[in-house]
Parts: sequence; C-alpha cells; structure tokens
Amino acid sequence: MEERILPPPPPPHPQPYDPGSPKLQVPYIGPGTYVVQVPKDQIYRIPPPENARIAESYRNSPGKDKKRSCSCWCCVCLIVFIVILIIIGAIVGGLFSIVLKPKSPRFSIQRFQLKNSTNPIYNITLKVNNPNSNVGINYKEGGDVSLSLKQREIASGAYPSFFQARDNSKEFRLAMKASKGGLPKEVDKSMSNKKKKVNVKFTLSIKVHAQMKMWYFHSGTMTYDVMCQVKVDTLAKNTRILSQQCKTNRL
Repeated sequence: MEERILPPPPPPHPQPYDPGSPKLQVPYIGPGTYVVQVPKDQIYRIPPPENARIAESYRNSPGKDKKRSCSCWCCVCLIVFIVILIIIGAIVGGLFSIVLKPKSPRFSIQRFQLKNSTNPIYNITLKVNNPNSNVGINYKEGGDVSLSLKQREIASGAYPSFFQARDNSKEFRLAMKASKGGLPKEVDKSMSNKKKKVNVKFTLSIKVHAQMKMWYFHSGTMTYDVMCQVKVDTLAKNTRILSQQCKTNRL
C-alpha cells in the first residue's frame, strides 16, 4: 500500500511583542512578506548632542579668528601711529633748533648765605637771563646743583622747575643741605671769626634740562651745564660777594 503524506503542521501563532522581556524575539513573518536587510553602516540615526556642540564650535571658530586678527591689526596700527608721531616730533624739534638757533641762558650769583651751623644750609640767590627775543625757556624737573670747596662737594640740592618768558630775567633761590661730616675748616673759621673777615672761594655746579618754547611748538630737551666761581668776604653776618663768574655750556 502506498503511504499517505501528511500535510505540514500549521504555523504557530505570532506572540505579542513584549518590550519588557529580557530577550527580544523576532515576530513571525507570514508568507507574502518581504524582508529587506540594510547594512549597519547605512542605518540613519539622530546625532547625539555632543556632535551638535562640536559642529557649533567649528561654525563659530572663524569669527574668533577674525576678531583676533582685527585686534592684532589695531595694535599694529597704533604702534605705527606712535612711531610716526615720535619721528615727526624729532624732525620738528630739530628744525626748531636749526632755524631759530636759541641762545643759552645766562646765570649770575646775587646773594650767598650760610645758616645754622648745626644743620648747615647754603642759600644762594641766582639770577637767570633769557637772551632770546622770540622763544621762552621751560626748565624741567630733575635738575641738580652742588657746591664744592677745593674740588670737594660740601652741599647739594635740586634745581627748581619753572617757565621763563622770552627776553626776561628771573631771580630764584637755591637751598642746599650740607653734606655729612661737618663743616670744612675754612667754612667754620670764616663763620666763627667775627673780628677778621676770612674770604672763602666756592664752586657752584648746575645741571639742568630745558626746552625752548614758541607758541605751541617745543624744541627737543636740552641739557645745560653751568659752572660758577664765587668768592665771599665772610660767612658770618652780612656776607658780601667779592667776585663771581658763571659759564653755561650746552651738552
């Protein structure tokens, strides 16, 4: 007898999808259904937030570079502008000195006095003359003065800063403190001897910086070295100047 072929068993019923199951089961695909397999590297996904931040940083980076380049360019322009101003100022100052040919100021000693033997202070009154008829002189801060006796410095002080108009004479006082070590013998003898006048000869040295000024124009800074030889009859009361001579040299 021929054997009967039994029909295949019916397919199992598809189970419902349970998202909480530990193992994901592939649902049954019945006949007439097509399955398309896509490679993993071609699956489209939504990019994570980190990618968006990276893209934003790349997008904004050219703007920062532009700002940096702009600030660097501004610094370069400022430096060039300052250099040009310095060059123009030097040229104007040179032309000022060449065209006008300003004369050096003239100094003379008017009075000489020594006060307080315990803390000696030499008071010297100077007269400075501006011989220029078209420019004023602006004496700047930082000038030094010193008083010497037999090539030994015995007092020092500062030169005052002021402006002197054109073709003008001005008197001012220098107050110089005595150096440490006591008074020299010649000075002490001249101060204490009231019966006989003891002459003393000093050397006054001045180093001062100045600028010539005409309207709104200024010359470059000039340095003057002044040397005065002065001789007094006594350092007691009523001191008189017997002789004095000052020379001004432009350095």
